[in-house]
Amino acid sequence: MNESADRYSVTELMGCTDAELLRRLKTSWGYSEEQAFKVIGQLKRISNKNNGSTFFILDDLRSANDGAFLRYPLYEPDVHHTAYVGSVNNIQFDEKSAEGKLVQAQVELSPKKERIKHDNPFSLKVVDSGVQLLQAIPDTALNIYSDIDGKHFIEQWVFDFYRMKHSEQIKKEDNIFREELQQERDQIKERISGLQVEEQVLKDKLADKTQVHSELTDELAATRNLLHESQIEFNHQKKTLERQLNTLNQFIEQKANILLKLDLVDKAEVDAILGRGSEDSQRVGHDFEEVFESDVAQLISYVQAYLWNKGIVYSRKVLEDFYALLTTHDLIVLAGDSGSGKTNLVKSFADAIGGEAVIVPVKPNWTSAEDLLGYYNPLEQKYLSTPFLDALFEAARNPDVPYLICLDEMNLARVEYYFADFLSLLEERGQTPEIPLYSDKEAGHLVSEATNFLKLVDEAKAKFDKTDVDSFFELLRDEGLNAKLHELCGFREGDSLLKYHSHLRKLMSSYLSTPSAIRLPANVRIIGAINVDETTHYLSPKILDRAHIMRFASPLLADWSQVEAEVEHFDLDLDMPIRLKVQALGERAQYPAFDRNNPLIEALIHIVREYLEPLGIEFGLRTVRQALHYILDP
Repeated sequence: MNESADRYSVTELMGCTDAELLRRLKTSWGYSEEQAFKVIGQLKRISNKNNGSTFFILDDLRSANDGAFLRYPLYEPDVHHTAYVGSVNNIQFDEKSAEGKLVQAQVELSPKKERIKHDNPFSLKVVDSGVQLLQAIPDTALNIYSDIDGKHFIEQWVFDFYRMKHSEQIKKEDNIFREELQQERDQIKERISGLQVEEQVLKDKLADKTQVHSELTDELAATRNLLHESQIEFNHQKKTLERQLNTLNQFIEQKANILLKLDLVDKAEVDAILGRGSEDSQRVGHDFEEVFESDVAQLISYVQAYLWNKGIVYSRKVLEDFYALLTTHDLIVLAGDSGSGKTNLVKSFADAIGGEAVIVPVKPNWTSAEDLLGYYNPLEQKYLSTPFLDALFEAARNPDVPYLICLDEMNLARVEYYFADFLSLLEERGQTPEIPLYSDKEAGHLVSEATNFLKLVDEAKAKFDKTDVDSFFELLRDEGLNAKLHELCGFREGDSLLKYHSHLRKLMSSYLSTPSAIRLPANVRIIGAINVDETTHYLSPKILDRAHIMRFASPLLADWSQVEAEVEHFDLDLDMPIRLKVQALGERAQYPAFDRNNPLIEALIHIVREYLEPLGIEFGLRTVRQALHYILDP
């Protein structure tokens, strides 16, 4: 990467001097070399969990030139875009009131060991004597201000100047305010005096109450106060996040529209970038929360009646078990002979809850994770997807719709060959599992190429003073711009702008449709259907230890009269499904801790010791914790 590039990798910055690093960072952020390096940011307190100490950082960094957001120009995704402050006492601020203050600060590179520690060669720290508090001013004030999030801020010395200028008026208004405040204080004292009398009366009336009642009352009052304070804090954070998200969405939409006008992406891809197109508003059916008040027992009864109405027969026990397994977020394996209703249960249940069922047939020649998730072809610069991966992307675009993805006849190939890596991801309970697809470096090459092309387009338009030309068709028709781009892009004989545009559009489409990694959507449940016969492979202990097995017998052996007796009557349209929200299928949570005094665990230990161990059969703690997780889920 040359010095004019937008972003750098940590590797290519190794060996650069501090002066060179500072020059590159200032250039990337739009500062001239001789310009004082000042930024605007918000003071944020950070607590050290190890020793209980606190320090401050400068968050939401912005340019002192135009108030634009600043981000360190690095490829690495985990970089914190902040500047270190340390103790606010060093910069003459009150630590209690410093949190959230907006300041303008002079910055410099952090010590080298800190930059190495945080894997950020550009990491900055605030110069102690270079901090100025910013204050909001009216729109009618001098034009010496910074515009941030719709508010205007000036340096403290300007604020102090105008405060001194109008000190007489301030004193007059202050005296009036003090008189009114004193009157309010007198009124409050009278009210307090009256309340104290009433309080004494109430204390006399409550003297015969028990100590337990008193303690419960105090606890309830404390809980209400905590709830009220939490609600206030939540509303504040919600407004802040909504404002920040709106700013970010506007920025993304602006950039996406530029790509749309240049015909590098289509409307559907822009909608996907902006998070449009969720199908939740189009889902039909009875609302689970409104109709059944989130009663799971009523849900299962309705699902059974809904399926019965369609001529699909499942016992209540099977439906309850299947629903309980869905709430665990673990792999579910449906085992039974062909035609026993395994795959049909997935389709029928998904239909009954207003969800989607995706059936992915497993091929006997599957031998690796590439057969399940696809692979990146470097020659075509394109990711070759699979039906399974396409289903994950579709589910991610519709986060409010439950998706049941079924690997049909999953043991036609050896499951541990193609599914082991994915199964390990499902075990991650602390956070949403992320599925890597290909190197971020490949995505970085595309972004760099597209960015450079847009820069060359802007340079060509500026050269001919045709900044109003914003569509690719107009760009193509303008001979001057076409020739200039041909020169700037270094096209050889036989190359053309149209050909290069087509190449770039394909790369953009591949990149937008298949990112380098995808987080397992919260609305997805993975299910496998297996047949046990001479044409299939039996599941290995590694798979069995991490999956829930649900066995199916032949439907001909079912007691259909008993099932019919289970079906309840509902004064609802049984042609409509029950519209179930994803949250009703359970939140992803850690497995319960192993407690040997738990009755279930005691029973399992007894079974292992008395019956299984003599037969040479055993299972580990993971199985025990999954069993406990199964019975604890709703």
